[in-house]
Amino acid sequence: MLVSGRASRAIALAIAFLMLVALVVIAEIGQSGQRQINRIISLSQQRQVLMAELLTELSDAEADQRGFLLTNDDKYLQPYQAARDRIEPTLDQLTDLFRDNDRLLVSVGQRDVARSLRVLVGAKLGELAASLALYNSQGPEQALGLVRTDLGSRTMADIRDAVSRLHTTERDAISVALDRAARLQLVSRALMGGVVLLNIALLILAAALWARQARRRAELTEQLAIENEELERRVRRRTAELSALSSHLQQLSEKEKASLARELHDELGGLLIAVKMDVSWLQKRLPNTNADIQSRFTRVIKVLDDGVDFKRRIVENLRPTLLDNIGLLPAIRWITQETCARAGLRCTEVYPDFDLRLIDDAAIMAFRLVQESLVNVVKHARATDVHVEVAVQGDELMILVQDNGGGIDADRREAVGSHGLATMRHRVRSFGGTFEIECPPEGGTRVRARLPLAAIVQPPAPLAIPSLASAR
Repeated sequence: MLVSGRASRAIALAIAFLMLVALVVIAEIGQSGQRQINRIISLSQQRQVLMAELLTELSDAEADQRGFLLTNDDKYLQPYQAARDRIEPTLDQLTDLFRDNDRLLVSVGQRDVARSLRVLVGAKLGELAASLALYNSQGPEQALGLVRTDLGSRTMADIRDAVSRLHTTERDAISVALDRAARLQLVSRALMGGVVLLNIALLILAAALWARQARRRAELTEQLAIENEELERRVRRRTAELSALSSHLQQLSEKEKASLARELHDELGGLLIAVKMDVSWLQKRLPNTNADIQSRFTRVIKVLDDGVDFKRRIVENLRPTLLDNIGLLPAIRWITQETCARAGLRCTEVYPDFDLRLIDDAAIMAFRLVQESLVNVVKHARATDVHVEVAVQGDELMILVQDNGGGIDADRREAVGSHGLATMRHRVRSFGGTFEIECPPEGGTRVRARLPLAAIVQPPAPLAIPSLASAR
């Protein structure tokens, strides 16, 4: 199929090239023939103009010469001499237009008539000059006698006859040129018609090829659309599976952390308290004035207190008891103040005036969002101030953590390796919220999450309706 398509395109290109060559050849033939015909007509018109000028100048010379002979007035000599002076250049120009090397434009008969015309004009000029010479030598009577003979009139008649024959041959030549132009135009039109038909055939072929390729493209597009739809369906299914798996793993992790926190609180906390109580009992029941022994008792009790405090911090980090016992806002306030105090950060906090009763998963999600943001500030931001804000805006819960540190690069905000950010983003999106990380112009990093209240707030508990029995 691919080879057939290439062969079709090669044939179409070859035909298009042949059409272009044919158009160029036709245009060149037409232009060449038209130039030659235009030249024939132009030269013919020039020759006819020169022949008319020649007859006019001969007539003027003859009239002025006879006027001088009849009146003996010198005023006729100057126009006669001027007309005579113009005859020779006019005759030379006419002869040049009938030159021998112009074989395509002048026939043999035309050149013979032109040569005979030159001879007749020379005879006429000689006859005019002879009359004037006879006038000067023998007087006006002898000159007028020569003029009255039919020699001059016959010569002038022969000149007019030669000019008439040349006019006839010129008209015939123009007629032949026009007939040739008509034939050439007919041939050009025929060739042009053939090219047009070939062009129509090529267009039909191109339309057929285009339609076939369009059908192939449509089929391929439809197939690709089906494959893309299937691929998108698989991607959506896999994404949903991965999202559900991630949510399940997070919930499982939170449950394991809660279980571990309870075990540490119950078991390890009980053991440490019991040991502390026994050590305190021994210290009271075994009085000893030895300062070294008393310092050892004091150090053991302090270590036990530190262990209890360390256990408490671990338990609170795993599953804050404030979150389960008091609520979300006290837990966020505690983790914020605890983290900022350990890291030496100045902290500002803004919370709503009322407590937020969120479902368990949403509450731990909000707490982890603040906790993870504060951990990132301590580890990476190199900040000195932290601002934590929780607010209800319309039908959304907004959580904001902002610092004045060095900021975060744009390419790291969506980077694959940023697991902490990816975890926060997934936690927020799993509840239908939006997660944004921005670097404001004044510097630092701003982490903002918006959560729809309808998806995170606990539904109101149903009112208990007393039964009829209890009413009685």
